[in-house]
Amino acid sequence: MVKLIMVLLLTVICGRGCAQEKKERMMPTTNRISYLSEKVRRFKDEPLYQLEVESLFSFSVLVNGCPVYSNFDKIPGMGRININPYILQNGQQQVTIELYPGYDDQGINKPYLEAGDKFTLKIEKTGWGKDGLLKEPEEIVSYKAVDEKVDLTKRTAYKTDISFTATVPYQLAGWKNGQDLTQLDPQQLEEQLLGFYKEMIAVFETGDYDDLNARFLKADAEWYQSEYFSQDIITKFQTVKGRKGKSVATTFSNSKPNSRTFYVLEDYIMKFYAEGRMVRLEPRKGVNKGESLLGYMDTDKNGMNRKTFVDMLLYIPKGETVLQIVR
Repeated sequence: MVKLIMVLLLTVICGRGCAQEKKERMMPTTNRISYLSEKVRRFKDEPLYQLEVESLFSFSVLVNGCPVYSNFDKIPGMGRININPYILQNGQQQVTIELYPGYDDQGINKPYLEAGDKFTLKIEKTGWGKDGLLKEPEEIVSYKAVDEKVDLTKRTAYKTDISFTATVPYQLAGWKNGQDLTQLDPQQLEEQLLGFYKEMIAVFETGDYDDLNARFLKADAEWYQSEYFSQDIITKFQTVKGRKGKSVATTFSNSKPNSRTFYVLEDYIMKFYAEGRMVRLEPRKGVNKGESLLGYMDTDKNGMNRKTFVDMLLYIPKGETVLQIVR
């Protein structure tokens, strides 16, 4: 009886917000493209900040408390990504670096970190020129683990913060108005999270990409603004049959090409970010640790197994009760 009353109360509280979400999910592709295009302001100067990482360690990198790149795989990490969506406004930005032991030649996880040039990170500032090409990048900040004055060889993990100043012409709301989710009942929050993930997987499996993209509408609006997307690029992202994510090709497979299996929602942790204002489910351990649990294993047209982790971070705005996609 108590559970029934709780469900009814949640339904009543959800009412107005759910009606708005339902309205957004009914938005067809052409309307979404127009809506998002109108949200993007263009500026004379449109700087783009990029983060580049090379590592033999396992690691996680966060920008302003938001996870942007992790690698706990046995394959060394190397990547370059745009970080404007995690820069909400002008001023000082914080980069958090978390380092963990890598793997030996036998693929066994090492017990400690090591000395030497095992991790490097740099942030560069560039932007789109009139010719449609990126301008020559300007290095803003550089970090090397080898320069640390602590003895990493005696540590099983190491965390440090660095900062840089960004100048951007836009302002994003992001997760600033989010509640501290760590103060909510953890069991109820976990149940709501699991329900959200199950619903998202169901939408992926039905192939209703209008519904899928509509659920990311607010997050996409800020992503597109932060990278100054033209309507052509917005159209490309809104009509592709999938979502932005991190993909890693692994080994050849005997599975049928284009087959897809979603990760099972088990053996996970509920990971909080940005001082508790964002949350997502992540694998508890293993080579997929640090990634989004919303993802799948598929076989591409070349017969390669591919792991894909779909970007999705959730929050609850102050004064509301329902999880929403914020990144």
